[in-house]
Amino acid sequence: MDQTQKTYSDRRSELSEEAERLLTKDLPNMPDSASMRQETMLINEITLVLAEKRTSLSVMRTGLAVIALPLSVFSILIVISRYYDPDKVMYLLGPLLALCTGLAILGIYLILSALRRIQTLNRVIAVLKGQSTKLRQLCLDLKEVQKPDGDC
Repeated sequence: MDQTQKTYSDRRSELSEEAERLLTKDLPNMPDSASMRQETMLINEITLVLAEKRTSLSVMRTGLAVIALPLSVFSILIVISRYYDPDKVMYLLGPLLALCTGLAILGIYLILSALRRIQTLNRVIAVLKGQSTKLRQLCLDLKEVQKPDGDC
């Protein structure tokens, strides 16, 4: 089977096997189980940070959806503008425009806060990766296996 035709689960299982092989290849050189526990704790911390990063990405996705709602309302209002007189329906348009403005501001706030949080989490991941030579080597090896734009 060609590399480009492999399914996502095949690539993921290959990456998991490669990660397990890289993490366990130096086991005989380890002095005791304390360093194994330290590596396991470090990997668990990175997993937690990545889970928080996924949460921030979902907040960003929600912010984009919240911004899309006022844009679609404005589009509909512009399209049907020849069927109403704005002076006669201003009592409806005023609150609608205020609500749309509030939603747009909320969406922008959600996106910006998610971006700040993601940048912070990326710095935390870089610090955690710097604490272990095995993790640095694992990331380098995974970059070789993945596409060149892979983030590790």
